[in-house]
Amino acid sequence: MHRVNLADLGYGPFFADQIVESPDDRWPGRVVRMDGIRAHVWGATGQVAVDVPGKLRSARDGGAVVGDWVLVRTGPNPVMDRVLRRRTQLTRASAGLRAREQVIAANVDLVFLVMGLDGDFSPARLERYLATVADSGAEAVVLLTKAGQCGDVPTKLDRLAPVLGATPCHAIDVVDDIEADRPQMYASAGTTVAVLGSSGAGKSTLVNHLMGSDEMATASVRAHDCRGRHTTTHRQLLRTPSGAVLIDNPGMRELSLWIENAGLEQAFDDLAELAAACRFVDCSHLHEPGCAVRAAVERGEISRERVDRYVKLQQEVAVTSQRRSVHERRRAERLQGRMYRQAIAARRRGGAG
Repeated sequence: MHRVNLADLGYGPFFADQIVESPDDRWPGRVVRMDGIRAHVWGATGQVAVDVPGKLRSARDGGAVVGDWVLVRTGPNPVMDRVLRRRTQLTRASAGLRAREQVIAANVDLVFLVMGLDGDFSPARLERYLATVADSGAEAVVLLTKAGQCGDVPTKLDRLAPVLGATPCHAIDVVDDIEADRPQMYASAGTTVAVLGSSGAGKSTLVNHLMGSDEMATASVRAHDCRGRHTTTHRQLLRTPSGAVLIDNPGMRELSLWIENAGLEQAFDDLAELAAACRFVDCSHLHEPGCAVRAAVERGEISRERVDRYVKLQQEVAVTSQRRSVHERRRAERLQGRMYRQAIAARRRGGAG
């Protein structure tokens, strides 16, 4: 049987230290794909299909997601035993009035933020992605796709300059061979790279390019808005020929933030630096006297549009923070209730003996 070096999949001391005292019939592996009650896990002997107990099926309640390192219990039917603590995690708020945390991918080192240079181009949406990645603990690289179809690449790069800060950005076209080798320069052996972007941005084409084969299905985009269908319908982990670990994700039509303020401030580091000079610590940058951010707008140093987006996202993060508090309290109550029921059941079993 072909042996796999777990280090090539991203395994290291951070995870190994969590299983020092685990029973001998447990082995570590990385989640390749989740299929409800079953998961595909990559271990030292290759990929294995394992059963997933109910308590580990819901990502909202600490269950496994693609990219997680887990312990698997050996047996005729291997079973996922527990999820190891994550180094990083990409999250968003699920849709609906009762928004909850949705983990997109776990233990990611680098995120390719893919945005088309056609109708998909949106500096405002990119700010959301950058804030999400900053909050996750991973690094970001922006890849502007379809450069061969765009006649004003320099203009669009200029529009993104205030948004990007120090984040690397490359205009590429893997079909027309424009800077097509750039993504591979970042996807080095042992690095876990997640690919995020909206539908039709060119993620599947990029994944196929990195894999050197038609691993993912692709589809054309709509002519009126350059948006595509969800050709990627599930998250999965892949190994590229160069040895990188790739996590492909379905296209997202909307990215609702589920982050801390620190992630937002990193994405808007220029405004956060200005805000430190505001007269009031809790300045909303709307009407308070002595606002350094508004003063910078009046001097023409930053655009009013970027400030407006910053304020809007600050408000969104504040609302999300309230939801997080409620979510975490309810989760703690559920866990406490589960432990209470287990304790009662154990006492009853002891009494019956």
